[in-house]
Amino acid sequence: MTLFELTNSLKRTITESSYGQSEKHKLLQSEYVSHRELVQFYQACNPTPTLLSLIRQTKLHLPKYKTYKQTKTKEFLKMMEKLRLEAQEAEYRKLINPDPEHTTLYDTSNQEYVSPVQAHKELKNQLTTIVNVFISVGSVSYAVWYWTASSWGLRDSYRVLLTVFFGLLVLVAEVVVYMGYLNKIEEARAKESKKKEVKKVIKTYDLTLDNLTAEKL
Repeated sequence: MTLFELTNSLKRTITESSYGQSEKHKLLQSEYVSHRELVQFYQACNPTPTLLSLIRQTKLHLPKYKTYKQTKTKEFLKMMEKLRLEAQEAEYRKLINPDPEHTTLYDTSNQEYVSPVQAHKELKNQLTTIVNVFISVGSVSYAVWYWTASSWGLRDSYRVLLTVFFGLLVLVAEVVVYMGYLNKIEEARAKESKKKEVKKVIKTYDLTLDNLTAEKL
């Protein structure tokens, strides 16, 4: 419900109006007046030219917002403590086994770091492989084209079909062999990444101030 503050200007308007004494007393006894009561007062007395002019003599009442604080349950506190310990454990593991790269927005702990030299080397190997495949396909195609003309004396249409067939056959074989080679490399990398590094403490030293002073004495 909308409430308006009963200002001095509005009190004076109500007092000087032709409203009944009981109704005036009812409006003036409270600190606030509702929108409905204000409209009823305006319709009964018409103290101002417009209802808007009457509303301007008031102030809108804004009640204070009360924040609700819910008590933390035991389950919530236990969960927060568990999450805090897990975060500390993860931070400790990162401190012992730091990532090769700086930590970013995305988690790169499961990704293998590739240096620019390694990336350049892999790109060079891929380009070399592609060139070798084209050379193999071209050499076989030319050999079949030349052999079908010199040895068999076939027509050009048959020679084209045989040349395309053997060229595609060599291309598929080269691609299959290369993909198998890449799969073996990926399997070897996966096995290598799954190996866990075992660290042992050989000897420890107590460097506290009390022990150092005792040794000197």
